Amino acid sequence: MITMNIFGVILLFIFGCDKTPKGADDNPASLKVYKDSVFTNYFKRTHGWVAGDGAISFSLNNGKSLWLYGDSYIDNYNLVTNTVPCLFQVRNAAVSMGISNPADQQTHLGSGSPKSTFQVGTDNKFWFWPGMGFAKGDTAYIFQNRLRNTGAGGAWAFESVDELHIAKMKISTMQVVGYSNLGTRNKISFNNGILKDGNYQYIYGIKNNGFGNDLMVARVPENNFYAPWEYYNGRSWNTDMTKASKIHAEFTSSFYVFKLKHKYVLLTTEFSVGCDQGKEIYSYTSDKPYGPFTNKKMIWTVDDTLNGHYPFFYIATAHPEYDNGKDEMLITYCINGYGDCVQTCNNNRMDAIVYRPRVIRVPYKIIDPAL
Repeated sequence: MITMNIFGVILLFIFGCDKTPKGADDNPASLKVYKDSVFTNYFKRTHGWVAGDGAISFSLNNGKSLWLYGDSYIDNYNLVTNTVPCLFQVRNAAVSMGISNPADQQTHLGSGSPKSTFQVGTDNKFWFWPGMGFAKGDTAYIFQNRLRNTGAGGAWAFESVDELHIAKMKISTMQVVGYSNLGTRNKISFNNGILKDGNYQYIYGIKNNGFGNDLMVARVPENNFYAPWEYYNGRSWNTDMTKASKIHAEFTSSFYVFKLKHKYVLLTTEFSVGCDQGKEIYSYTSDKPYGPFTNKKMIWTVDDTLNGHYPFFYIATAHPEYDNGKDEMLITYCINGYGDCVQTCNNNRMDAIVYRPRVIRVPYKIIDPAL
């Protein structure tokens, strides 16, 4: 569940990626980021959704949270070998999870073929990868990144479709009840964070620049996505989407923005499209929802090695609803196998663990001492 212009991939290997000094010395000595093994185990499911990427969540305001996944494995889990088929079954899936009891989970699928939760039409060359959402009353609104198969390029034979879709799910029944197509957005994919601030809802998205991605921000009156959108142009707001200006740029496609107390936090990851490439997760902070995002911290180095090799990893996402009362943010990231470094598919089966989210807890003050 990662999009990256292939030209940017080539440039990476020509020029290399930006390497900043390790952030260990920036962190207060008494505070530590750690792997939350208990929460990680909540993803070790044996029925319904059993593995996938994405792992974006938001509160449904009913004691549960909605978790949204991209390419996912559904059922077909072998309890003896702990394996799943090597190829996922659906393009997206939704799982409701208890906030006080995360072991309480239900998978919610669609009725089409395949049974992806979110799908418009019957052409399987087009699909959705869910982004961020929010709940209002008995309805969850979920932003969708529309993709299409290009027919060439192997694992990278897809591209984004410049259409902004929002799925509507009835919370009491957990059924998708409709979609809104808000049209083109100047090739900005708005699914990298939604947050309320004052009387506005801020929506974050990325646009490929040929060498990574630019982060953009728009705003609408609170919870009214049908009102005219305003885009930040670097100085002010206006309704001309072609004048939107980047508020951050980085050689990665993993961006996620959320509000933490009085700060606005941006999470990114080091560039990775294969094994033994990027390993680091970064945070930035700002005093305003439109940046600038500064105070870069390296908050985690992925440690999920297999036979001495690091995985293809991406999508660092915060989950503020899972507050442990210790001022520690729960953050997930996704891994997607070990590429050519380690053969994980054998006899058309693979260990489900190589395609499940991982969980870390990050003290607020490591992200910013003012928190």
